[in-house]
Amino acid sequence: MKKLFLVVLLFSNLANAQDAEELSVEEKLQAAATEHRSALHYEDGVFSGPAWDLLVEEGRAAKFFLIGEEHGIAENPLLAGQLFATLTDYGYSKFVIEISPTMAEVLDDAAKDGLDGLRSMFSRPGGEPAFFGKQEEAEMVATIRAALPEQELVFWGTDYEVLSDRELRRILAETEKPEAAEEAFQVLQTAADGMWDQFMETRSPQYIFSFGGDPALVRAVIDAWPDADAETRRILHTLEETLIINNLWMQGKAWDSNKRRANLQRHNFIEYWAAATAAGESPRLIAKFGGSHLVRGLSQTAVFDLGVLLPEIAALEGETTVSMLVVPGAGTEKAAFNPTTFGFDNVPASGGYLKGLGPIADAAFADEFTVIDLRPLRAIAGMKRRDLDDELFRVIHGFDLLLVMSGSTPSGELEHD
Repeated sequence: MKKLFLVVLLFSNLANAQDAEELSVEEKLQAAATEHRSALHYEDGVFSGPAWDLLVEEGRAAKFFLIGEEHGIAENPLLAGQLFATLTDYGYSKFVIEISPTMAEVLDDAAKDGLDGLRSMFSRPGGEPAFFGKQEEAEMVATIRAALPEQELVFWGTDYEVLSDRELRRILAETEKPEAAEEAFQVLQTAADGMWDQFMETRSPQYIFSFGGDPALVRAVIDAWPDADAETRRILHTLEETLIINNLWMQGKAWDSNKRRANLQRHNFIEYWAAATAAGESPRLIAKFGGSHLVRGLSQTAVFDLGVLLPEIAALEGETTVSMLVVPGAGTEKAAFNPTTFGFDNVPASGGYLKGLGPIADAAFADEFTVIDLRPLRAIAGMKRRDLDDELFRVIHGFDLLLVMSGSTPSGELEHD
């Protein structure tokens, strides 16, 4: 009887194993994603629940918390703001964002006066940096700045500057400069202001100076100003790199453009980090960027970006990072920047970073936000992509967590003059 039982058990196990083998990799991934999901509650502007507890615990254990996002989701910046404010209790002191270093400092200073300070900043032509004119993004900035009111500088910016060249040029205009540099700068001013005038008349994006301007105009100022101070050099470097990067894009050289932009992001972060360590500091931080900038490994634009650099810096400190990709819920809308109106339009949230993630995104709860731990899924995805979608494979190995914001809403616009 005992032998018969063992034989039956053996065949039962074999049958179960065979059934498991008949599951596709996508089905196995969805089952694992369902097993390793947790709910993120959101009510009256406050996040809570088991997924919130997980995010805080992951942040406590990490040196850096990386939030890669689909831009234009209203609720995600509110989550980032609440998360940073909570993690300041555990030593977090910097928030890294997708604008230039100088504009990050201008934003930081304006945010000391809350939303009113940001409205005042954004009312100046060129004073509104990309992304942060959205209502919820502005609320996030104000929340983060208020969390550390005594901190000298909370925001680090590592990017180029697609909309605020006028603000940067205003700073340069107020800086004393050699005669030759002044002459070159006036040539730059005339050309840039002329393009913006054309844009205002035509609303054609080709006349946005950051996209259509000639980088040689900035180079002439740099060459005529060899003893410029560090902040001036940084602004001129931002202007020149912005024009080079976007000129490459306009010429159809997308990879070259993205490669140069990634190099700029890495260069700027390394400068921040070197200055901090030279001062005896080693800050814990949150970084919030478009998902491709923070994926671990080769990005969606086939370059190595901050998602590669930051985990290695943490590792050199004997620390770790945690990274999360945030996507909107299926069937929702997101806010997309409209360069002709300098406003935001609501567009379907299909595509973007959601594309290809069906087998794991489908495991999300239908009626609330869901955090899925991707780390247990990596052994299932394996080392070779095989028939898996490229993005599904990249996200599973390139992020630690996936946040699906089922029922998410598009960002609104911050009202200002």
